[in-house]
Amino acid sequence: MNIENIITKKINKIFSPSYFKLINFSEKHRHHETNNRTNYSHIKLIIVSQIFKNLNRVDRERKVHELLTEELKDHVHALVLKLYSEDESKLTDIHNFE
Repeated sequence: MNIENIITKKINKIFSPSYFKLINFSEKHRHHETNNRTNYSHIKLIIVSQIFKNLNRVDRERKVHELLTEELKDHVHALVLKLYSEDESKLTDIHNFE
């Protein structure tokens, strides 16, 4: 199973998102010397989940980082997170974060 599928499966299982998008933007960073992590070195995740409702930004990011510890250690060099509660997503154009 590739890293994109592993991340997607974990996010869906734990966060039950109403919206989820994984964007692999590794191609834009091929010149980095640290880019030795296959084809998934730079990932952006956009997640809308009710789990984030009463959490601040740091706590939300901490939850995602804890879930993806192995993937971050071995495969992902940079992770950009856009994390919203259901209510926040109604106030933000989540589709414009690519």
